[in-house]
Amino acid sequence: MYHVKETDLVIIGAGAAGAMAAIYAHRTDPALRIAVLDKSKMETSGAAGRGMDALNTMALPPNSSPEDVVELLTKVTEGVLDQEVAWTFGLRCPTVVRDLEEIMNRPKGDLFPVDEKGNYLLHYLHPINKPLLLEMHGEEMKRALARAVRQTGAEVHDRTPALKIVTESGKVAGVFAFNIRTGHYYYFKTKAVCLTTGAAGRMGLSSSGYLSGCYEFPGNAGDGYAMAYEAGAELVNMECFQGNNVLKDHQGPSCAYVAAPRGAYGVNRLGEKTTAHGYSSGDVKLAIWKAFAEGKGPTYLKMDHMPEDMIRVIEKILWGNERTSRRLFHTKRGENYRKPFSVEIALVDEIGVCGGHSSSGVNSDRDGATNIAGLYVAGDVDGGLPNSYLGGALAMGGIIGERAAVYAGGSDPVSAENPASWLRGGMEAFEAPLHRNRGIPTSMVEYKARTRIQYYLKPPKNPAFMEKAIWWMQRIRCEDLPEIKAVDYHDLLKVYEIDCILRVGEIMARASLFRDESRWGYQHWRADLPEKKEAWEGKWVVVAKGVNGMELTRRPVPPLKWDFPAAMEYDYPALSFDIGTPFRKTPSWQNPPDDPWMKKHIEKEGMGTPRRFVKKEE
Repeated sequence: MYHVKETDLVIIGAGAAGAMAAIYAHRTDPALRIAVLDKSKMETSGAAGRGMDALNTMALPPNSSPEDVVELLTKVTEGVLDQEVAWTFGLRCPTVVRDLEEIMNRPKGDLFPVDEKGNYLLHYLHPINKPLLLEMHGEEMKRALARAVRQTGAEVHDRTPALKIVTESGKVAGVFAFNIRTGHYYYFKTKAVCLTTGAAGRMGLSSSGYLSGCYEFPGNAGDGYAMAYEAGAELVNMECFQGNNVLKDHQGPSCAYVAAPRGAYGVNRLGEKTTAHGYSSGDVKLAIWKAFAEGKGPTYLKMDHMPEDMIRVIEKILWGNERTSRRLFHTKRGENYRKPFSVEIALVDEIGVCGGHSSSGVNSDRDGATNIAGLYVAGDVDGGLPNSYLGGALAMGGIIGERAAVYAGGSDPVSAENPASWLRGGMEAFEAPLHRNRGIPTSMVEYKARTRIQYYLKPPKNPAFMEKAIWWMQRIRCEDLPEIKAVDYHDLLKVYEIDCILRVGEIMARASLFRDESRWGYQHWRADLPEKKEAWEGKWVVVAKGVNGMELTRRPVPPLKWDFPAAMEYDYPALSFDIGTPFRKTPSWQNPPDDPWMKKHIEKEGMGTPRRFVKKEE
């Protein structure tokens, strides 16, 4: 069964950015017909579904300014960004703080810390000498945002992921979606779309081997990236991988934003400090890679030197926010923050792409607008505002809500043809795995795809491996996807997600090959080209769907208006190892040049299955 609905604005993804987009769209134009779609239940969906402990980057007077945000993002992106977007985010930071206090009904000084003068207390963490980290006591943040969205009267469709953004003549025309509980399909005729689907986090497979054991929300399978690409949107920096250092096997954050400002730090097995700062940029990941390459792993979170009351503060925050299973995990593992070498940290345990934690996503301008009229992006799927984390998601979510509302309010619906015929065709193709009598389990194909992504694309990158990754993505799409057997509607969605994983994996590989240099520390480190090139300074790799398939181009970023340092502090190592003198063959080491013995078996048996293995007919 399918339903056709008339709307003005569809928000795809109801995480922090999507929720804020819905709130601001309603504030801007209360008459708009707004639909909000999410894979999960809005109250707990997205990367911040269990609350949040900090706004990782916030510029708040009098201690920091929008220029400080521009300085930070210029440095960690090494000058590959639109500084106007970073500036816009910096300007919006105070509004984000006020919005959260109002929406969560928390007075100043309760949700966020303040100093003795009543100013918000910012911490140092980032690789610039400016305080930009705002701690947060926000366990109920996502539920409060969801409540505010429902109060707007928006039509919320929980457990109804979007499958396709429909465009006509380069403009948004509609959204095709599917409810994983009822099996009903929806076509939303709309004027504008806010795409806030999060990172492509379920890409590479972690060392734990668990398919849902990933740093990001497990529903973030790259479908936002894939939908945008198929709709004609441009993607940038898809070679700049997200690779977080995480609690080993738990896959939760390694606590840098909570523990590091309070005195904790990472060490190797010898007790040596591994990094100079706690911000998750490419130089830090490269430093931790070095520890493992030198045989000094594992690495650990060190807190045993800290006072008991400070450890309890950290436990209060970490166990009640974001990943609320931490306490149980540590208990079952026998891990204790008070003991040395207890809490193990994994090195970049799974790779993916993300705008908020890296620089890779759908390109956008300071309004969150893309090259598709009516399509706006924010949050971790947004490549226009890199490395901005939750603060950027909330800021740009509000901005795209405003801009999309204005666009929808001043636009006429795109006169698309009657969708009934292609809707039926789309439904039949989508449902085909459910109606097969037998086939390959979804878990097996997902495991196959994600192990190939992790093995062939994890830095340091190798061009032969990247080519092999492309071959595997195409092969699995052509040979395995048509043979998958889905057992229910939820399993059916996984088939679609696997297709998205394969599409994004191919984009990651092709973009990595196209940028023939290394950049961003560990995040795009090519072993064959271990240096930055002048020709790539201030250049994006732009990926778009062309007439003949995937097209990649080099494009300059907009001229930089602020002259800040555009490089992090690191050098790429020369990967050359002396392993001693190998075994030497003597002249007597000779084998026959021919193999007549095996040739006789070929003449006798042919190249098929030997007859002795074939069951004899009685």
